Amino acid sequence: MGKVTAIIKAAAKFGPVAYPAVKRVASMLRDNPELAKQAQKVVDGFAKARSARSRPESLRRSVGVLRAQAQRALSAATTPDDVARAEGWLAQADKLDGAIDLMSVHDRKAQTKDADAVESRVEELFAQIFTALVQDDDRSDTRQIPPA
Repeated sequence: MGKVTAIIKAAAKFGPVAYPAVKRVASMLRDNPELAKQAQKVVDGFAKARSARSRPESLRRSVGVLRAQAQRALSAATTPDDVARAEGWLAQADKLDGAIDLMSVHDRKAQTKDADAVESRVEELFAQIFTALVQDDDRSDTRQIPPA
């Protein structure tokens, strides 16, 4: 139970979208210690990425973590739906990288507004990926969250 509580506390720092997604799957994590261990690695990686000094760099690192999880999900995909979902996540990560690059051409006020929008989208993507990977693993004992 302690590990799941730590995952939830770490996710609370991610924002209003990611936290509820992690909290929703907490019961599945409590029932499966191995899944909780893998989920902890994903959450820790995302938290570490967000600790960069500058906001654009933090966003870029966060997108990198999400892209890595999407690529791992793609390599572990067993159905066409799983492949399509993972490819969609990769496409969204590419769009977020492009948006981060475009932030630098705006003035300070517009950069802040753009960064807020990108950060919100990064949190939504994290919630989608994390929830899908945990729920997929819960439905089938043969699948696991791809290792971080």
